[in-house]
Amino acid sequence: MENDASNVTAGTNDKRKKLKIAAAGGVTGGHLYPNIAVLEEFQSRYDTDILYFCVSEKLEERLLPVVHPEYKRFSLQVKGLKRPVFHPENISRAADLMKNSRDIEKKLRTFKPDFVYVSGGYVSYPVAKAADRIGIPVFVQEQNTIPGKANITISKFAKSVFVTFPGCVRYFPKEVHQKIQVTGNPIWSKDGVAQVKHPAVIVIGGSGGSEFLNRITLEIATEMPDVTFILSTGGKKIDGNVPPNVELHDYIDNMYAYWRSVDVAITRGGATTISELIHFNVPAIVIPWEGATEGHQVINAKMIENEGLGIMMREMEYSKDTLVSTLYELIKKGRKFEERENPAKKIVESIIEEMSKIRKDLRA
Repeated sequence: MENDASNVTAGTNDKRKKLKIAAAGGVTGGHLYPNIAVLEEFQSRYDTDILYFCVSEKLEERLLPVVHPEYKRFSLQVKGLKRPVFHPENISRAADLMKNSRDIEKKLRTFKPDFVYVSGGYVSYPVAKAADRIGIPVFVQEQNTIPGKANITISKFAKSVFVTFPGCVRYFPKEVHQKIQVTGNPIWSKDGVAQVKHPAVIVIGGSGGSEFLNRITLEIATEMPDVTFILSTGGKKIDGNVPPNVELHDYIDNMYAYWRSVDVAITRGGATTISELIHFNVPAIVIPWEGATEGHQVINAKMIENEGLGIMMREMEYSKDTLVSTLYELIKKGRKFEERENPAKKIVESIIEEMSKIRKDLRA
């Protein structure tokens, strides 16, 4: 397939340069937000035309029209395969994937992107496979310490594989290790800080919240009346009396502002959360969700200890007294209110460099 990218030059910052990108990865913020970070970095450097493959009625279909109405969108009626793989419902789901694959290929041929960028999940595989089948370069990014099956498969034909954590590399086939780059997880953030009463502790259990974190926040807040607790409930019902030093939010859509403002965080161990804690240098107590696939949240949480930012506490080890004393220690220690370089920049620069190798006329 002939691509339409003859005017893109590696390392430039020229808005006159035209770049067409097709992307996929959503259903959860863990896939979608890093993608937006990368796409926005491309937009800051080039005149871009973006096509995003969405899953019908999922997060990306709701959020993208609000934050990036300029993106073209193509929605797919797809569902991930059930486990185990021989589940009888997978017959119809596999058939749906095949049907969507033809629609995806047709859309890609019409749009003619310079490359396809995906970040995992069941929507990424049919998009990446269709692109590879018609000769469009594919780039893939993995957020977790243990990669998903879709990304492992995509890695075999992708031009480059970007991973968040060094320990992730060993889970990929050895034959693709040479094209893996450890970049960190792209961070979607904007300018701004939140107005909080210090010392402030934010508690967040992911976009859907955590009943466990909601419950223990009320317990420890009672023991720490001099500390402000900002609790993102995920819209879950709160049982019991809410102490006056607890602020309740169903959802916080400007987390970057709070990461820049609070003294300490209590979180689950999702890859995006861990990456944001590290990026914003937020001291934290991470209590991983024990039901996460293959225990990847436990592995993710250990990165906070490796970075010297805080500790991991397992649910079965929870002690109110221990949590209270640890929070006071972290508050007393203080934090660095500074940010690290956004991995989105590394990924964008790497893709442009790789594209210049694929197309000699892309070189400066």
